[in-house]
Amino acid sequence: MDTKKYKLKIFGNKELPSYLLEKNNVVRMILFTTVYSLVFINIFRPFNSETWIPHISSTNYLMYSSLMVLIGMVVVSLSRLIMNIVVKKVQLTYPDYIIWLVSDAVILSIFYVFVAYKVGFVDNFLNDNPEMTTWEAIFTIFRKSTANTVWMLLIPYTVSLLFLDNQYLKNRLKEIGNRAPESNIIHIKDEKGEIRLSINVENILYAESSDNYVTIKYINNDKIVDYLLRTNLKKLSDDLRDTPIQRCHRSFMINLLHVTSLKKDQTEFIIQFDTTSIKDITVSKTYQEAIMDAFMKYQK
Repeated sequence: MDTKKYKLKIFGNKELPSYLLEKNNVVRMILFTTVYSLVFINIFRPFNSETWIPHISSTNYLMYSSLMVLIGMVVVSLSRLIMNIVVKKVQLTYPDYIIWLVSDAVILSIFYVFVAYKVGFVDNFLNDNPEMTTWEAIFTIFRKSTANTVWMLLIPYTVSLLFLDNQYLKNRLKEIGNRAPESNIIHIKDEKGEIRLSINVENILYAESSDNYVTIKYINNDKIVDYLLRTNLKKLSDDLRDTPIQRCHRSFMINLLHVTSLKKDQTEFIIQFDTTSIKDITVSKTYQEAIMDAFMKYQK
């Protein structure tokens, strides 16, 4: 039975990517957020937390803040556990996920206000602000606590999301690059080995080098267009050695699927394409034998 059709969407239509909900990624995000929060609290000491317990030493403050962060980590872990149960029934979207993260910050803020009340910080706050009632003081502390908690979580959450998104894209590109050779799609890489253009091999016409760049000529919507790639022809030739796109000149590679004939002009071969708008390209003496063999292979 297909359970997907029973899933619901609370807010928005863009489904949350599954990699954000994978166990390993969730654990990494929680651990990174925990370490960041501990550093943040001990450097900036938000909510004047060093005044909550009078005459507290730096060592004791570190131990106290570590306990607070540890409890916060438990709260966030429970939240992710609940999320893992919910997503089996409900299809979360990006807005849903953001609302959930904000809810984490609000719940943590409520907990921190409760601790502040228990250690007497609310009483100290009232002594400094005698015009406030107890509930006004609690609300003010809660408001500031929420703002600081959101800020404290925003940076590690954002960094984690960007990192996971980048890792996902890299893995996807790697999977694409490792696909079976029978596919007609080829992947053209830059000088760093990053895939920059994925295209049906039949759509490529030729490649022309200039300094540290190569211009790929290909067909798109019945028009010949250019794609400028930062690489050199030697590397591109190595990457595409098992394709019909072969090097024929110091400055050119040609797609033999679009070559109709090799015309000998004195000591050189001239390549003629099946597209009349392309200029003829010369085959250098160095590449003549290889091009002849490849031409026979791909014209069968």
